[in-house]
Amino acid sequence: MRISKLAAVVVIAAAVSACTTSGEKGNPTPAPSTGTSNSDSGSKLPDRPQALKLDSVDTCKLLTTEQRKQIDVVSADPVQLDLVDGKKSPSCDYSSDGGFGYQVGAVTHNGVSYWLQSGGNVDSKVIKVGDYGAVQVQLKGGSGFDCSVAVDVADGQQLMVSYIPTTTKEKDQSVLCGKAEKAAGLALSTLKTLK
Repeated sequence: MRISKLAAVVVIAAAVSACTTSGEKGNPTPAPSTGTSNSDSGSKLPDRPQALKLDSVDTCKLLTTEQRKQIDVVSADPVQLDLVDGKKSPSCDYSSDGGFGYQVGAVTHNGVSYWLQSGGNVDSKVIKVGDYGAVQVQLKGGSGFDCSVAVDVADGQQLMVSYIPTTTKEKDQSVLCGKAEKAAGLALSTLKTLK
């Protein structure tokens, strides 16, 4: 049942994100940086310490048992999700018993600069996750719906982590984004051990 609720939220998110103010149909598109940033670089990504390729990574192994306890998730199920630019990416749905879930995706066909391009229906800003540059992404006007963090792990690749409240009434966007950022940091630390 938990998986079906999360899947329903993902379908709703995809449907909402496919709508733009110009009436175009399609996938979420990047928006210009808001200029707000948790780093001093504004909308410029900091240099990454090293490349961490995602090509053969099992996304359901990016959160260890101990890390799952830290963010209160109880199950992990592999899925293929359309996260960026209309192409499926290997991903994992991490579900909880508490009305929320996380998605961790290995996007190997488009880097985080995708989210910093002009136009679109998302707000984005440059942040840092651990020692890597990242982009926080959320739907315009979508406060309390979800938050995603895309970590710049390699040229043309991004580790994308989303926090999705499925039944909880969380409305504070900074809380949602904080949870996505924490999970992204945990997944990034595991990814570093796999390379």
